[in-house]
Amino acid sequence: MLDFGGSGARNRAFRDGVFLLEIPGGLDVSAGDAFARQFYEGPAAAPYGRFRDIGSDHFGDPLLGFHQRINQIEQFLLERRFWDAAYPPEITALGESLTRLSRHVLCSVLSAVGIPERDRRQATGGCSQCAGSYHLTFNHYRPAHEDIGLSSHKDDGFLTILRTTAPGLEVSREDHWETVPADPDCFIVNFGLSMEILTAGSRMPVAAIMHRVTRQQDDRSSFGHFSSSGCLPGEDEGIYRYVHGSGLERVCGSRELIDENDYEIYAGTDAPDGSDTTIVPGRHDERPTANGVRR
Repeated sequence: MLDFGGSGARNRAFRDGVFLLEIPGGLDVSAGDAFARQFYEGPAAAPYGRFRDIGSDHFGDPLLGFHQRINQIEQFLLERRFWDAAYPPEITALGESLTRLSRHVLCSVLSAVGIPERDRRQATGGCSQCAGSYHLTFNHYRPAHEDIGLSSHKDDGFLTILRTTAPGLEVSREDHWETVPADPDCFIVNFGLSMEILTAGSRMPVAAIMHRVTRQQDDRSSFGHFSSSGCLPGEDEGIYRYVHGSGLERVCGSRELIDENDYEIYAGTDAPDGSDTTIVPGRHDERPTANGVRR
């Protein structure tokens, strides 16, 4: 279980949709940091620059591989089923460690909101047993590209574990944007739409957080891990709502939650505050407030 340092801090984390999580002592993030700093540089930059030349055609999915997005981001995004074949062993190992950490966080949240253990596998599309859909994303922000760092959006999955050491992330709280300080000793954990839907009828609803990255004046790199309901080709475990006293109700298919937003990861639409707003299919960059958590 996670120790939030009291029910007040836990309730705020669930209400805000974001908190800081101390990086476990045995989890080495150095390989992920190195990959994020180099993947976009090209084959001359060893060992990770070669990933710039591995695009979506290699994986048969327009979202995966290397992309330059319409904002400042250059991104390398990969689904778990490709990790072993595509990534060096140290990056695959990092991804699997984050998958286990994600399960630990998720099960702690489900326990707190009162979802019975017998319902958790179905409720999370396998994520309560490390059997959901998972993505690793590595992001580089191009200061020469005159645009916002990353458009405002919510992730679609259950939770995202983010690693960043430079400022730029903002979250929307109480009708204003709040700057998030970067803490090199902590991950940022934020909740997505699947968690919000699942817990809306529980004794303690959890919010999905709207977030963005401001225009970056210097090179900035980050990486993240996304946990979503099982949605492999030919499979769709679905999105559920838990209603206290009556149990699980199926809301829609996992793919429907993604396709409803047309995979518009960075394109966005006009938002009331003048920014671009996108609901993001479970893979992205970061967010939080000052909620500290220790394992």
